[in-house]
Amino acid sequence: MKKILILLATMLSGAAALAQTTVRGTILDAATREGEPYAIVEFFKAGDEEKPIAFATTDTEGKFSNTFTVKGDCVMLFNNLGRKQIRREFTIADQPEIDLGTFLAEDDAELLKGGTVTAQRPLVKMEVDKMTYDVAADVDAKTSTVLDMLRKVPMVSVDGQDRITVNGSSSFQVYVDGKPNQMMSQNASTVFKMMPASAVKNIEVVTNPGVRYDAEGVGGVLNITTNRAATGGASVADGVYGTLTGMASTRGYGGGLFGGFQKGKFALSLNLNAMENILGETQMDMTRVQDGGMTTAVRSATDLRSPIRIGNLSASYEIDTLNLVSVTAGLMGLGATTDGTSATEMTLPGLGTFGYEGTTYSRMRSNTVNLSADYQHLWADVPARSFILSYQYEGAPTTNDTRNTFGGAAFPGFDLTDRRTDARQNSVSHTAQADFTTPLGDLLTVSTGAKFLHRHNSSAQTDYLRRGDAYVENPASSLDYDFYNRIGAAYSELSGNFGTVGAKAGVCYEHTWQSYRSTAMAAPFHIDYGNLVPMASLQYSPAPTRNIGLSYNLRISRPGISYLNPYVNTSDPTARSYGNTDLDAERSHTVSLVFNTFGPKLTLNATLRHSFTPNGISAYSFYDADNLLNTTYGNIVRSRDTGLNIFAMLTPGQKTRIILNGGAGYTDLRSATLRQSNAGWNYNAMLGVQQTLPADFRLSANLIAAGRSVNLQGWSSGISLATLGLTRTFLDDRLSVSLNGISPLAKSGRLAMESHTRGNGFTTDMSTRIPLAQATLNVSWTFGRQGTGAKRARRTIENESQLNATSTAETMGSVLTM
Repeated sequence: MKKILILLATMLSGAAALAQTTVRGTILDAATREGEPYAIVEFFKAGDEEKPIAFATTDTEGKFSNTFTVKGDCVMLFNNLGRKQIRREFTIADQPEIDLGTFLAEDDAELLKGGTVTAQRPLVKMEVDKMTYDVAADVDAKTSTVLDMLRKVPMVSVDGQDRITVNGSSSFQVYVDGKPNQMMSQNASTVFKMMPASAVKNIEVVTNPGVRYDAEGVGGVLNITTNRAATGGASVADGVYGTLTGMASTRGYGGGLFGGFQKGKFALSLNLNAMENILGETQMDMTRVQDGGMTTAVRSATDLRSPIRIGNLSASYEIDTLNLVSVTAGLMGLGATTDGTSATEMTLPGLGTFGYEGTTYSRMRSNTVNLSADYQHLWADVPARSFILSYQYEGAPTTNDTRNTFGGAAFPGFDLTDRRTDARQNSVSHTAQADFTTPLGDLLTVSTGAKFLHRHNSSAQTDYLRRGDAYVENPASSLDYDFYNRIGAAYSELSGNFGTVGAKAGVCYEHTWQSYRSTAMAAPFHIDYGNLVPMASLQYSPAPTRNIGLSYNLRISRPGISYLNPYVNTSDPTARSYGNTDLDAERSHTVSLVFNTFGPKLTLNATLRHSFTPNGISAYSFYDADNLLNTTYGNIVRSRDTGLNIFAMLTPGQKTRIILNGGAGYTDLRSATLRQSNAGWNYNAMLGVQQTLPADFRLSANLIAAGRSVNLQGWSSGISLATLGLTRTFLDDRLSVSLNGISPLAKSGRLAMESHTRGNGFTTDMSTRIPLAQATLNVSWTFGRQGTGAKRARRTIENESQLNATSTAETMGSVLTM
């Protein structure tokens, strides 16, 4: 009898297992049509909605699923804070799967207006190979710059001199709305410091780009999605939506307009922003001691004024449900006007003391024009299959005029003649790309494509020396050049999902043709080389809200024109700086281990990585026979970098959010060429709290700190600063008023930076004091109906951004002169 009962129980349990039904669905944000991540979905038996029979949590794309053995009528409920309830009745019979479809989550305006709940949109979407930070959902975005927001973004750090690193590397690509932007790539710190965060929708960090991306950028890709990129097409009702923003601070002022228009299958987006930044006086003291006993001491003070103008116009037309055409036009104007004074004193053994004073005035203006067009075709019988054809044009003309005057007694070997430099540069690129993606059965997807890039950099730099009351051209130091860069690439990538396991592997071959011509060369210089770029990743998801990933990639960094330019900068009578036309592309190998877990209360990411670069490009300095300090670049560094990054967001209640973003690492740098090495630990951390107060005031407070960072020939000190912000909305959240303050943790209100350099035959110590403390008032007004905006193709051009010099260009308030 006992055996019969056991057999019967086994048969019944097996029958129950065979009768399982999987229920799935998707929840999207009604305004943006993006996935509603980490939302809790409850399931009940019909007629009994007190006790749930099951739960499900949406993933980063808003998808959810659960398996049931019960039969009969059931109810699905979505009840997130600040959202309207979503309710769906369904019946489970003998079907193996039920697709409930797609639901649109909307804000509950009445509840939000009454202050009874506070919506807490997740700030971060986490995947094994990328992180997306929702800038629009962060209360600090109202009064902050993009650079301020980057301090909160996982896998990104910003040091005291505003140098940005992504995934532990200062070499990375910058994209705007999925397309490369050369101006931002070459001047990332400067542009982001002047760009209002209110113009940005989210920031995506791609730490392990697939092979369809160009292999450029050791750290990966930093994609800035502006507010233009919402949804559109025939699926959205006609309407107009927009936001007007005005900002005033103790260090500048600005404003912006974002607008969207929808009419049938046609969608249009417009984004305009302008800011005037007045940094104030930056002070610098420098002492350089040569091994022979000669000492140089410099004290300087510089004022900086930086305007920025940004405009983007996007349009799309949905020909039908399978064909989409989209075009984008963008313009960015960046400027910098500096006015400074300096005093130099030199002590020479046996010759006494020699000194002089100087003034520097420079005016830089750069305009970047971007034009792009995309065509997308989908297949009705295979929805996941797509073909994309893309074209992009980018032009970046730049002018930079500099004046240097000197006063003091003449001294042999040092030319104190007043001088000026007029520089005219331009960069023009054309890129064409085709991509095809199709599923292979139910488990695999293959992507393949090809791309060709043609870029022409040109420059005419003319130096003048003062002769009496006139400036006379100095042909010996003037230079005209043309630099051509052509890249052809083809790639193939295979990805698959096998239940809880996902895998991706791909390879790309890139061939580069470069040629260079200048008035300083007897004949043009030509070179071509190829790179085979592999990548692979493996992901395991033990639960819908948890995943672990292991990845490997090879990234390269081609030297840009600021590294290659042989023009000799002689604005400092005691020093010379110039590029190196013999540089090779950097090659960096990176292995990463990623852990993600997310839920209503806690979101956590931990990334452990190791990078190895055998031929890194680095600046180095030496003294020549004329006792002048020369600075140039070379493939002279063999580096290893190991780091651990942690991002954690705790939501203990509906009105409180606590954020920690930080990391620690160890860097080892060695140069056989210079017979030098350096190594050291580094860390950075940002701790933030966001709290909703009575009367619907929202408070934000952040503490930011970073430790000393090392380079081949020395180190730079860390930073510590704090921010505090208060925001209040009125008139159904259409009017927003914000007040924000930022200050170093020092009585002077200035950020103090120290650096030490030990070069070949000399030692340099530098102290810089930057006026950082400021207060900002921001007012914004939203009108019309949200949710309109130009549609974009599923994929578009993923172009490369060249590696460019980050000397004073990437320090706070400085602009790269190319």
